[in-house]
Amino acid sequence: MKFLHAADLHLDRAFEGLTTVSEHFRKYLATANQKMLQNIVDTAITEAVDFILLAGDTFHQNRPTLKTQRYFFQEMARLDEANIPVFMNFGNHDFYQADRYWFAFPDTIHIFDGEQVETKNFITGAGEQIAITSFSYQHPTIIEEMAEKFPRKGAVDFHIGMYHGGQAPYAPFQLSELSSKGYDYWALGHIHVPQILAEQPYVIYPGTPQGHTQKEKNLAGVIVVESQGNQLIPKAVPVEAVRWEKQTLSLAKVRQPREIFPLVRRLSVNGPTLMHLEFSDAENVGSELTYQIASGELLEALQEETAPEIGLWQLSLAELPKEKPYLAVDKQLIDHLILTYETPEIFNELLNDLDQNPQLHPLMDQAFRTQTMERLKEKMEQSYQFRREADVD
Repeated sequence: MKFLHAADLHLDRAFEGLTTVSEHFRKYLATANQKMLQNIVDTAITEAVDFILLAGDTFHQNRPTLKTQRYFFQEMARLDEANIPVFMNFGNHDFYQADRYWFAFPDTIHIFDGEQVETKNFITGAGEQIAITSFSYQHPTIIEEMAEKFPRKGAVDFHIGMYHGGQAPYAPFQLSELSSKGYDYWALGHIHVPQILAEQPYVIYPGTPQGHTQKEKNLAGVIVVESQGNQLIPKAVPVEAVRWEKQTLSLAKVRQPREIFPLVRRLSVNGPTLMHLEFSDAENVGSELTYQIASGELLEALQEETAPEIGLWQLSLAELPKEKPYLAVDKQLIDHLILTYETPEIFNELLNDLDQNPQLHPLMDQAFRTQTMERLKEKMEQSYQFRREADVD
């Protein structure tokens, strides 16, 4: 017996934290979720699994876009043709409301659509009797510990619990409660970082198979689980369409800023990658490099130098600059802003709560405002260089 366990696909979710990305990389972002789903289906077919478990938050919202619904059901049709059934529940993001789905679920998709725990039975091609117990969200939260309602293992070859949640208010559970049921595997969803909570039996969060933020790195992908005697043995299979990666580029041999361009052209990746590029050993071009990173100009320029499969989205320095960092604005603008805040109306509005205190009110006079703004100007000048200063040698 072999099955595939996936969770937290978040098919409608956009990539977060990207203020700018090159035009040549946008095509990868536009199709990443669909490609990831295709990779999951390809894996299921290649591995010849008996069934698939989708453990919640398949969609990022409970009203999936019609475009997303269409390509989801197209991929489900591929599984139908391969005679691979799907057991699916709904999580806190895609909590189930039937009228939100414009395409019919095929008979090969067995959905858990209520907040009551239920068990579905299945017989593999080899005649093994499988029981799958789960529930779905019909609301954004479930405060109950749903594990308490799961029955103990019945007279089957393998009993699997599929559970989306783990932390209040999302169906919290105690690991000891899961272990007490006698199941052979717990297919969890909700936590985006892959985690193995226990091994006898296996209790696994596969994590999200496609990272949508820079924090979602080092993904497991999906879990393919195969029986070896009475044991179920899991293995992780990556399926992400776009990965997040941080690379460090040494500038130790760079003497002129323009020498950075050919170094960036030689960067390589394994598949479409959103890259955070960190520069190290930058003493020879430190001040100019610091300024161009702060201004955003260098990021924009280097985006045009990278290979098509690299989406350069962030630049940084490995070491803190020894000089004052640059603010990519004119100092005149800072002076103007400070002058604006010196006006009594705006200054008092900022400190409104303090101004209501009768004991403090007499202290907040013109002298207090002047001293405060002088301290602010002094601190800004001590801490930063500004564009006007940086342009004068």
